[in-house]
This record gives sequence, C-alpha cells and structure tokens, in this order.
Amino acid sequence: MLFTLDVGNTNMNCGLWLGDQLKADWRLSTRREATLDELGLAVGGLFRQGGYNFSDVVGFIISSVVPPMRPALERFAVKYVKLKPIFLEPHKQTIMPLKYVNPMEMGADRVAVSIAAYRRFHSALIVVDLGTATTFDCISAAGEHLGGAIAPGLRLSAEALFQKASRLPRLELFDLPPRAIARDTIGSINVGLIYGYISLVDGLTARLKKEFPDEPRVVATGGLASMIASESSQIEEVLPELALEGLKIVYQEKAW
Repeated sequence: MLFTLDVGNTNMNCGLWLGDQLKADWRLSTRREATLDELGLAVGGLFRQGGYNFSDVVGFIISSVVPPMRPALERFAVKYVKLKPIFLEPHKQTIMPLKYVNPMEMGADRVAVSIAAYRRFHSALIVVDLGTATTFDCISAAGEHLGGAIAPGLRLSAEALFQKASRLPRLELFDLPPRAIARDTIGSINVGLIYGYISLVDGLTARLKKEFPDEPRVVATGGLASMIASESSQIEEVLPELALEGLKIVYQEKAW
C-alpha cells in the first residue's frame, strides 16, 4: 500500500492507497515539536485501529509546509515504516509546469491539490483550499499552474480578532448562522466570520476568473470547504482528499 501524508500548519492528513482506491484516511493535529516516537505512537495507533500495519506500506510520500518537522518525519519513516520517505518539492516535480517566479516558494500542498484537480477535469480551474491559510490556485486549460492568491484562513482570522478585541468572547466552533442580522455578540461574531469569509472567497474567486481566457471550474478542498461551499456562489464542488490524491499521482508516476 501507498502511505500519503499531507502535513499542514494545523492538521496532518494521512491516507492509505491500494492502487487508485483510498482505503483509509485520518486527520491528526500538527505538533511541530513532536518526536519521531510520538509520531510513531499516534500514526501507528490509527493504523491498528483501521486494521493495518506499517508492514503493509511499500511506498511513502509526504507534502509538508512545516519545515521544522522534516527531521522527525524522516526518522519516523525509517524507524517505523522502514522506508525512506519521498518529499514532494514543487520545483522538482515533473507533472505540472509552474509559472511562479520562484517555484521554490510554493507550498507542496498547493501543487498536490492542483495536480489532482487537473487530472480529474482536464480544464481551466480555480482550486480553493480552506486550511490554516486559504489558497487560490489557478490552473490553465493546458495544465499549467498560473499562480494564485493566499488569504488568512477562517480560524486564523478568528484568532486575530479574539487576541486584539479583549471583550469579545472566543468561538471554538463555527456554525452556519441562521440569519445575517444577529441579536447577540456571539451570533454577531459568527455572522461576521462565516458570511464575511464566504464573501471573501466569492469576491476573490470572481476577480481571479476575470484573468482567465475561458471560464474556469471552481472546486474546494480543506477542512472548512463543505460549510463555505454550502453558501458560496462560486464553488461548484467540494473534493475533500485532493492533497492525498495529488501525492498518490506524483508517486505513481515517479514525478518527484
């Protein structure tokens, strides 16, 4: 089986593939200070819970936007998975041409979701990834990564609000507000965060669309994608596991 691991600033998304079939996937909190043994305990527990063992893994590929974790991830792979992991590096992959001025600046997760989305649709695309940051990746009809935009994620925006406005109560969970005119402080915060963020996504997507020669399809991924997409006028489809799918494609085609 192929083990794919997408390490984000907030969560680590794990997937086990048998051919093109995603047999199992799990999400863990990202801990930058985690040791290789803590990783082994956490990931190994999920494997066992799903009826799998590290010995089932014959390939291991990682995308990570948390450079300090790389040494622990490498040692975890060697000690527990018994494999040297492949790290997806955007400037080295050979599937998708990158129009970024400096491709080394691009996050590996952005390349992974872009590759997976283009392989699904073979058309012009905007991929909205709603994570710690929200990224907008623009892909041409010819399969070139044109660039895009980055905005603070919803949770990051909320955290900034709570830190700087001391009288406002903290929201730990976000729910879609039933109405826009709220009658209490918590409801008002929820409306501002959720509907304000939906407007950010829709407004920025509409602006990006104007620079495409053809109308692009808009898809979303990431932990908050389903909630944002439910009220978005721009997002057409939610594809939760795009990053893992992109890693699988890169590994299968040895395009690292």
